[in-house]
Amino acid sequence: MNTISKYIFKDVLKTQGAIFGVLMLIFMSQTFIKFIGRASKGSIPAELVSQLLALSVPSMTNFMLPLSLFLAVLFSIGSFCSQSEMVVMRSVGYSHRRLLGVISLLIAVNMVINVACTCFLSPWCESRQIELINKAKSDPTMLSIDSGKFIKLNGSNVVYIDNNGDFDRNYNVMNQIYIFSSDDGNNVPSVTISASAKSEYDSDGLFWLTLYRGTRYEGPDKRGEFKVSLFDEYRALVPEGSGSHDKVKASTKSNAELLESGTSQDYAELQWRIVQPITICILALLVVPLSMVNPRRGRFAKFLPAIIIYISYYLFAFGFKSSIARGNLPVFPGIFIVPVIYLFVFTIPFNLTNTEWFNRMRAGKKKRIEEKK
Repeated sequence: MNTISKYIFKDVLKTQGAIFGVLMLIFMSQTFIKFIGRASKGSIPAELVSQLLALSVPSMTNFMLPLSLFLAVLFSIGSFCSQSEMVVMRSVGYSHRRLLGVISLLIAVNMVINVACTCFLSPWCESRQIELINKAKSDPTMLSIDSGKFIKLNGSNVVYIDNNGDFDRNYNVMNQIYIFSSDDGNNVPSVTISASAKSEYDSDGLFWLTLYRGTRYEGPDKRGEFKVSLFDEYRALVPEGSGSHDKVKASTKSNAELLESGTSQDYAELQWRIVQPITICILALLVVPLSMVNPRRGRFAKFLPAIIIYISYYLFAFGFKSSIARGNLPVFPGIFIVPVIYLFVFTIPFNLTNTEWFNRMRAGKKKRIEEKK
């Protein structure tokens, strides 16, 4: 790699790093707000927010890499052109082919990272996210216990804590506890009121809630009667939560599982994983000629058409993916048709424009037209 190629490589790489960092910061902030919102509603424990956020990084990287490289090439090469650096490079024999070679090295690096994230890291991280959330829904110790909130322990028991000022994360004393048990077919509905309570694990690993100085109201039973009981101490086993768990998504499965599944959703996900690294190559090569601007027009002269092409690509890709997953489109050619179309309609024609071969062909065609006249 000569000096000019190194200069271009470093500039584009530095620009991509800056763009990637900004994009990741924006989307990480949005994801953090989403998890904080779920934690405030009691859907997930606050202790899991940092883990879930870290596990979201590979998935966000998959989407940020193509966009960051696309914008980096657009801005860097556009800057070279607007400052007439590209004119100097061309004057010393630096061809468009060499420029594509430098960009291809960056494409190769990005494709390797994307394949690692798409095929290995992202499925594992998303699977781990669902596992942590489902475990939190099943584990009583992971419940969000706050004053003035109804806490669903399982299908028929709901707990309301009026004051948990003495409660800490080691499950010490809670004050003014109300437990509502609905009729599940085996037990009559009941309401238990306690002045204080304590939760703890026994030697067998079972989670118990001990109530002190309270009253239990049961009924009506099958005969329409009610029963009132006073107690000094009442122990109740808290079962694992039976609430709805997050379902296993196609994005959490390994490549082998997707291939063996045979469902349209899994085939769509598998094709999407294959298309993503191809997308990096198609779009990065496509934007090189779009970044070639007239110095008088500025580096952002072709920014709008470039962004329109980028957005349209992903709109078509997402549309094909969802249609295949629903069974509205055949698995083959599937999503692969999108990069193929953009390759032959945009990438190849754009890169052939103003090349020596293109100029020779245009001059020959012009000459033939003049001869006919």
